[in-house]
Amino acid sequence: MDNKRGEHKALVAEHGLSFLVETEKSKILFDFGAGKSACENAVRLNIGLENISYAVGSHGHYDHASGYPEFVRHGLSCPLYTAKGYFAEKYALNGLKATYLGCGFDEAWLNERNLEHRYCDGYLELEPGCYLVGNFERRYEFEQIPDRFVLRKNDKWEKDDFSDEICLVLDGTNGQTVIVGCSHPGILNILTTVQERFGKPIRAVFGGTHLVEADGKRIRITLDKMKQMGVGLIGFNHCSGEELQTIMSQETELKHCYLGAGDCIYL
Repeated sequence: MDNKRGEHKALVAEHGLSFLVETEKSKILFDFGAGKSACENAVRLNIGLENISYAVGSHGHYDHASGYPEFVRHGLSCPLYTAKGYFAEKYALNGLKATYLGCGFDEAWLNERNLEHRYCDGYLELEPGCYLVGNFERRYEFEQIPDRFVLRKNDKWEKDDFSDEICLVLDGTNGQTVIVGCSHPGILNILTTVQERFGKPIRAVFGGTHLVEADGKRIRITLDKMKQMGVGLIGFNHCSGEELQTIMSQETELKHCYLGAGDCIYL
């Protein structure tokens, strides 16, 4: 699932993100989209939800999380993996008004359906060569979270630091592949943390970067830093923005693609 549709015109696009990741051993559902559409796409593609081994929620925003109940209604029953804070009351402030951005369900909903929920506290190995990573180091000062993203706690507003955000890391022959949801803590902060913890090269990155609000200068700095890390392939979509896509169309050193709803890539 992505904001845009790929070549399969029978599928549906929505503002959201969901990846089906297949390894030699298992299938991983990474994020769930905003509503019913991601699951409807999965059904149309004849994806057996009962065969998925892991369901991973990158963070608690609705466009990545609120589609989860629909997947459950259609047979998803594997454990759900998130960081703590996934079910927090997340909002966006705009002047006097606040808009709820949370996932729309909670642990009680999971318990009522006997769904297993496991937490990733910074690092968790799903299986050999497949990991969840969180608690990202905040190294790059220009990767700031917009002030409008807040949490509602004890009838007060608190800045959302997105400590609930996690990414998926996969080992490969020539390096690691990182899959991100929205990269609210900063895509460079995420990649730097992954590289420092594993000590391996990162060869590919896919997902949302939240560079939609970044100017061209910051985007170019980000891409240059990624090249210095050794990244050779990116597939940024969802919240990455049109400016990034324009700059990438002129990029010669990084291989790149846009992954719309229904698009696949084989590594």
